[in-house]
Amino acid sequence: MYVLAPNQGVEKFPYSIGDLRKDNPQTSFPKNPSPEMLASWNVFPVVDPGQPTYDPFTQTVDEFPPAFVVANNRWERQWAVRAATAQEIADRKNELIDDYSRKTQQRLDSFAQTRYYDNILSVCTYASSPTTKFATEGQYCVGARDATWAKLYEILTEVQLGLRAIPTWEEVESELPVLSWPTN
Repeated sequence: MYVLAPNQGVEKFPYSIGDLRKDNPQTSFPKNPSPEMLASWNVFPVVDPGQPTYDPFTQTVDEFPPAFVVANNRWERQWAVRAATAQEIADRKNELIDDYSRKTQQRLDSFAQTRYYDNILSVCTYASSPTTKFATEGQYCVGARDATWAKLYEILTEVQLGLRAIPTWEEVESELPVLSWPTN
Protein backbone atom coordinates (compact mmCIF):
# COMPACT_ATOMS: atom_id res chain seq x y z
CA MET A 1 0.00 0.00 0.00
CA TYR A 2 1.43 3.31 -1.10
CA VAL A 3 0.56 6.99 -1.12
CA LEU A 4 1.29 9.53 -3.84
CA ALA A 5 2.37 12.56 -1.83
CA PRO A 6 4.20 15.36 -3.59
CA ASN A 7 5.47 17.97 -1.11
CA GLN A 8 4.21 15.84 1.81
CA GLY A 9 0.59 16.38 0.72
CA VAL A 10 -1.58 13.37 -0.08
CA GLU A 11 -2.60 13.45 -3.73
CA LYS A 12 -3.85 9.88 -4.02
CA PHE A 13 -4.36 7.02 -1.57
CA PRO A 14 -4.31 4.14 -1.95
CA TYR A 15 -1.72 4.20 -4.71
CA SER A 16 0.07 1.27 -6.32
CA ILE A 17 3.10 0.56 -8.50
CA GLY A 18 0.57 -0.14 -11.27
CA ASP A 19 -0.83 3.37 -10.78
CA LEU A 20 2.70 4.78 -11.01
CA ARG A 21 3.28 2.97 -14.32
CA LYS A 22 -0.11 4.06 -15.67
CA ASP A 23 0.49 7.69 -14.64
CA ASN A 24 3.92 7.65 -16.32
CA PRO A 25 3.53 5.60 -19.52
CA GLN A 26 6.76 6.95 -21.05
CA THR A 27 8.86 5.70 -18.14
CA SER A 28 10.15 2.17 -17.66
CA PHE A 29 10.18 1.08 -14.03
CA PRO A 30 11.86 -2.06 -12.69
CA LYS A 31 9.66 -4.91 -11.50
CA ASN A 32 10.37 -4.08 -7.85
CA PRO A 33 11.36 -0.41 -7.61
CA SER A 34 13.46 0.50 -4.59
CA PRO A 35 12.05 2.76 -1.87
CA GLU A 36 14.52 5.43 -2.99
CA MET A 37 13.30 5.25 -6.59
CA LEU A 38 9.67 5.43 -5.46
CA ALA A 39 10.45 8.41 -3.22
CA SER A 40 11.95 10.22 -6.22
CA TRP A 41 8.46 9.90 -7.79
CA ASN A 42 6.77 11.02 -4.53
CA VAL A 43 5.47 7.52 -3.86
CA PHE A 44 5.86 6.24 -0.31
CA PRO A 45 4.92 3.02 1.49
CA VAL A 46 2.15 3.38 4.06
CA VAL A 47 2.26 1.43 7.31
CA ASP A 48 -1.03 0.31 8.80
CA PRO A 49 -0.77 0.44 12.59
CA GLY A 50 -4.27 -1.09 12.77
CA GLN A 51 -7.55 0.37 13.82
CA PRO A 52 -7.75 1.65 17.38
CA THR A 53 -9.75 -0.26 19.96
CA TYR A 54 -13.35 0.91 20.16
CA ASP A 55 -16.85 -0.18 21.15
CA PRO A 56 -18.46 -1.23 17.86
CA PHE A 57 -21.96 -0.33 19.08
CA THR A 58 -21.46 3.06 20.66
CA GLN A 59 -18.48 4.30 18.68
CA THR A 60 -17.43 4.55 15.04
CA VAL A 61 -13.95 4.48 13.55
CA ASP A 62 -13.39 6.85 10.66
CA GLU A 63 -10.40 6.52 8.36
CA PHE A 64 -8.52 9.59 7.19
CA PRO A 65 -5.81 9.94 4.54
CA PRO A 66 -2.41 8.73 5.69
CA ALA A 67 -0.06 11.22 7.31
CA PHE A 68 3.67 11.40 7.67
CA VAL A 69 4.45 10.68 11.31
CA VAL A 70 7.72 12.43 12.09
CA ALA A 71 8.33 10.47 15.30
CA ASN A 72 8.21 7.18 13.34
CA ASN A 73 9.73 8.63 10.15
CA ARG A 74 7.07 7.00 7.98
CA TRP A 75 3.65 7.38 6.41
CA GLU A 76 0.87 5.80 8.46
CA ARG A 77 -2.84 5.22 7.98
CA GLN A 78 -4.89 7.46 10.22
CA TRP A 79 -7.96 6.52 12.23
CA ALA A 80 -10.17 8.47 14.60
CA VAL A 81 -12.75 7.14 17.05
CA ARG A 82 -15.93 9.14 17.50
CA ALA A 83 -19.19 8.62 19.32
CA ALA A 84 -21.74 6.91 17.09
CA THR A 85 -24.82 8.90 16.23
CA ALA A 86 -28.17 7.91 17.69
CA GLN A 87 -29.19 6.65 14.23
CA GLU A 88 -26.01 4.55 13.88
CA ILE A 89 -26.65 2.98 17.28
CA ALA A 90 -30.30 2.28 16.42
CA ASP A 91 -29.28 0.74 13.08
CA ARG A 92 -26.68 -1.45 14.78
CA LYS A 93 -29.18 -2.63 17.36
CA ASN A 94 -31.65 -3.50 14.59
CA GLU A 95 -28.94 -5.39 12.70
CA LEU A 96 -28.05 -7.20 15.91
CA ILE A 97 -31.67 -8.15 16.55
CA ASP A 98 -31.97 -9.50 13.00
CA ASP A 99 -28.67 -11.40 13.32
CA TYR A 100 -29.54 -12.92 16.71
CA SER A 101 -33.02 -13.84 15.46
CA ARG A 102 -31.51 -15.67 12.45
CA LYS A 103 -29.00 -17.45 14.67
CA THR A 104 -31.72 -18.47 17.13
CA GLN A 105 -33.88 -19.88 14.35
CA GLN A 106 -30.86 -21.68 12.90
CA ARG A 107 -30.06 -23.11 16.34
CA LEU A 108 -33.60 -24.47 16.69
CA ASP A 109 -33.68 -25.82 13.12
CA SER A 110 -30.27 -27.48 13.53
CA PHE A 111 -31.48 -29.16 16.71
CA ALA A 112 -34.56 -30.54 14.92
CA GLN A 113 -32.38 -31.80 12.08
CA THR A 114 -30.41 -34.00 14.48
CA ARG A 115 -33.52 -36.24 14.43
CA TYR A 116 -34.02 -35.82 10.67
CA TYR A 117 -36.85 -33.31 10.83
CA ASP A 118 -36.71 -30.53 8.23
CA ASN A 119 -36.74 -27.79 10.88
CA ILE A 120 -38.23 -26.86 14.25
CA LEU A 121 -41.62 -26.07 12.70
CA SER A 122 -41.76 -29.51 11.14
CA VAL A 123 -41.13 -31.34 14.41
CA CYS A 124 -43.64 -29.13 16.24
CA THR A 125 -46.39 -30.32 13.91
CA TYR A 126 -45.99 -33.79 15.42
CA ALA A 127 -47.08 -32.61 18.91
CA SER A 128 -50.51 -34.22 18.48
CA SER A 129 -49.30 -37.30 16.58
CA PRO A 130 -50.85 -40.63 17.61
CA THR A 131 -47.31 -42.08 17.52
CA THR A 132 -45.88 -41.65 21.02
CA LYS A 133 -42.28 -41.03 19.89
CA PHE A 134 -43.28 -38.29 17.46
CA ALA A 135 -45.78 -36.73 19.89
CA THR A 136 -43.16 -36.63 22.67
CA GLU A 137 -40.56 -35.02 20.38
CA GLY A 138 -43.11 -32.59 18.95
CA GLN A 139 -44.38 -31.52 22.38
CA TYR A 140 -40.82 -31.11 23.66
CA CYS A 141 -39.92 -28.93 20.67
CA VAL A 142 -43.01 -26.73 21.05
CA GLY A 143 -41.95 -26.00 24.63
CA ALA A 144 -38.27 -25.60 23.73
CA ARG A 145 -39.11 -23.29 20.84
CA ASP A 146 -41.36 -21.12 23.01
CA ALA A 147 -38.87 -20.96 25.89
CA THR A 148 -36.02 -20.12 23.50
CA TRP A 149 -37.84 -17.26 21.80
CA ALA A 150 -39.16 -15.94 25.11
CA LYS A 151 -35.62 -15.79 26.51
CA LEU A 152 -34.23 -14.14 23.37
CA TYR A 153 -36.98 -11.49 23.44
CA GLU A 154 -36.27 -10.87 27.13
CA ILE A 155 -32.57 -10.32 26.40
CA LEU A 156 -33.25 -8.07 23.41
CA THR A 157 -35.80 -6.00 25.35
CA GLU A 158 -33.26 -5.43 28.12
CA VAL A 159 -30.73 -4.28 25.52
CA GLN A 160 -33.22 -1.95 23.82
CA LEU A 161 -34.18 -0.43 27.16
CA GLY A 162 -30.52 0.06 28.06
CA LEU A 163 -30.80 -2.27 31.06
CA ARG A 164 -27.85 -4.33 29.89
CA ALA A 165 -24.89 -4.01 27.59
CA ILE A 166 -25.15 -5.50 24.14
CA PRO A 167 -24.10 -9.13 24.55
CA THR A 168 -22.14 -11.22 22.10
CA TRP A 169 -23.94 -14.08 20.37
CA GLU A 170 -22.00 -16.50 22.58
CA GLU A 171 -23.35 -14.76 25.68
CA VAL A 172 -26.89 -14.85 24.32
CA GLU A 173 -26.64 -18.50 23.36
CA SER A 174 -25.36 -19.43 26.83
CA GLU A 175 -28.58 -17.96 28.30
CA LEU A 176 -30.92 -19.77 25.92
CA PRO A 177 -32.48 -23.04 27.11
CA VAL A 178 -30.39 -26.13 26.59
CA LEU A 179 -31.79 -28.26 23.79
CA SER A 180 -31.77 -31.96 24.58
CA TRP A 181 -34.09 -34.58 23.19
CA PRO A 182 -36.38 -36.30 25.71
CA THR A 183 -35.79 -40.00 26.24
CA ASN A 184 -38.61 -42.16 24.99
